[in-house]
Amino acid sequence: MTKDKKQIIDLEERVSLLMQQIAELQSENIMLRNRLSIYETKKDSSNSSLPPSRDLNRLGRTESLREKSGKKAGGQIGHSGSFLQMVSNPTEIIELRPCYCQSCGKDLSDTASDYIGRRQLIDIPPIKPVIKEYHLYSKQCNCGHITSSQYPSEVNSSVCYGNNIQGLTAYFHARQYIPYERMQELYSDVFGLSISSGCLVKMIQTFANKATGIYEIIARRVSQSLVIGADETGNRMNGKNGWAWVFQTPDATYIHSDKSRGRAVIDKLFPNGFTKSILVHDCYSSYFSIKTKEHQICIAHLLRDLKYIGKLYPDQQWITNFTNLLHQALELKKNLSPQDYSQTIPQRIILEKNLDDLLEQKINYQYEKLITFKERILRYRKHLFTFLYYQKVPPDNNASERAVRTFKVKQKVSGLFRSDKGSEAFAIIRSIIDTTIKNKQNVWDALALIPSYTT
Repeated sequence: MTKDKKQIIDLEERVSLLMQQIAELQSENIMLRNRLSIYETKKDSSNSSLPPSRDLNRLGRTESLREKSGKKAGGQIGHSGSFLQMVSNPTEIIELRPCYCQSCGKDLSDTASDYIGRRQLIDIPPIKPVIKEYHLYSKQCNCGHITSSQYPSEVNSSVCYGNNIQGLTAYFHARQYIPYERMQELYSDVFGLSISSGCLVKMIQTFANKATGIYEIIARRVSQSLVIGADETGNRMNGKNGWAWVFQTPDATYIHSDKSRGRAVIDKLFPNGFTKSILVHDCYSSYFSIKTKEHQICIAHLLRDLKYIGKLYPDQQWITNFTNLLHQALELKKNLSPQDYSQTIPQRIILEKNLDDLLEQKINYQYEKLITFKERILRYRKHLFTFLYYQKVPPDNNASERAVRTFKVKQKVSGLFRSDKGSEAFAIIRSIIDTTIKNKQNVWDALALIPSYTT
């Protein structure tokens, strides 16, 4: 072998080795870039299922999933608007008749007047508590028996608070989210009542105990519904982590407070499952272990996940195609007639085929987050378009998220719940409030009735 040929062979070996090293470095570079992109593209409430409370510094505007309509903000042209209307039966009529001439000063008391207009002023009179004192008497019959009168059932001590105050306290607590100390100040400044915060806590607990029967009726009503939405969120109780669960329908909301997020909670609340119901949720594994007729996973959650993954891998056409597919399904839902759900329609068949085609496409191993997302869709493939086969099944879990968010609002205003019982009481009262609202009833009227129930 000549010297030149040996040099050529050595150079070829070095080139081969360098090419191998370059390929390894390129692969490592892509892997490190993918890892770095996770930290550069943070998850927040706009592109994932994280709650707004987890957003870092909470700067920047939330990225909505809604498409722009092209219309200006505010009322549109042709919108009639609304304004205060006069009532036909005012509480009091005050007649303002001139007594003298503003030009010459002549007395006009005996001069006839002409009606020229009216205005109404709406106000609230000073609020003062009504204190009722009950006196007991006894009477003796000719037979010798002495009969004594009895106090009303709600008057159970020498001095106690009436049904309206108990209902109003529950209203302030669970509807307006007022903390106990501020509620104490409100009663003192506005109503002239001195009620300690400890008394208010006890009043809420007593109210919740009386409302337990209605609460159980709501649970049964939910469990028997054809479509049920479910969700859960973290809940702080006495310095420890807990969970608030919600199971809701278009006309009822059942909220439960518990220390656990496991399946055992669902089995405890609904031991028979939802065998006749379609359960709408966000893919949490415990929901798939329940006996149900069918499942619908939340499309809104998937769109937020796709938005986040799209920022990680902006060059991936698969993400755009899958996002467009979900939007097409949502648009089809809007245009389906009641008869379409029981028939085979071409649009639905095309969507199903396009979905399968997308799921059959191979994705480069470098796109780790996207592969994980695709595997999740493959696992729950049959639960993706359930809403296109049942008219009353929504495509998202937004209603359940709104229902369970009340716990976050309460904690944001008042801080953590001081005890497990306090959290349970809020869940009971809030369930009744939300159910009342869904049935278009007056919340205050409903709450004012509960203290009169006997436990």
